[in-house]
Amino acid sequence: MELSAVWGALARRWYLVIVSLALTVVAVVVMMARVGPSYTAQGTLLLFPPEGTTRAGERVEGNPYLSLGGLNPARDILIRAMTSKSARADVAESHPGVGYEMYADMAVSGPIIVVDVTGPSAEATVGALNTLFETVPSVLSDLQNDLGIKRREYITVQDLTVDETAQKVTKDQLRAGIVAGAGVMVGGLLGIGLLDGLLLARRRGGGRQREEELREAADLGEERAGRSNVEPLEGHGRSPARNGFAKVVPRDGQPSRAQRG
Repeated sequence: MELSAVWGALARRWYLVIVSLALTVVAVVVMMARVGPSYTAQGTLLLFPPEGTTRAGERVEGNPYLSLGGLNPARDILIRAMTSKSARADVAESHPGVGYEMYADMAVSGPIIVVDVTGPSAEATVGALNTLFETVPSVLSDLQNDLGIKRREYITVQDLTVDETAQKVTKDQLRAGIVAGAGVMVGGLLGIGLLDGLLLARRRGGGRQREEELREAADLGEERAGRSNVEPLEGHGRSPARNGFAKVVPRDGQPSRAQRG
């Protein structure tokens, strides 16, 4: 369909365009209300080496920040344990509708873990973040205990940053509203175009049928008029007079002046 034809259809059915716009607004509002905003909170964790590092069987006291470089493998193992299906199931059971992601902070070279939590409400999001921060030390301790590591040689974890309040995010809500509104608008415009085409086709078909009926009625009327103008003579079937004129007999039965003369 050409663009001019589309604009013509919309101009002819302007009232349907208004209805389509109203339905679009309603769809956007309803979808945004159903989806609702989401909330996100973030925190970071730092892995620490044991209080004293071991070098050639000798315990060396020093600044633990100087020994963070060797903890990246432990960080990755802890992330894998915290993002397993069983761990996610435990969080989903205690905090329904909440999701989280844990990943290494690649902006720094140290063993820092970033925790992102997303939930349907600010309270649920912050609560799930606090639960994860409480769970991480126990999980890390269990991993080391399963390997038979002495407790004084345990790697520990400390909180770096924790959001106390969740931030409102409307990205998913806006996306859902835009998709719903666009769908209703496109469907409405297509429906208007199809309806306009059907109505125009019906109007053209009705006009042609009316013209044919009028033409047939005119032909029939001409035929009847032609038949009524032709009247048979009284002496039809008899031979005409010798002089080529038919005998004219008046209605009263008296001979005409031509006959008397």
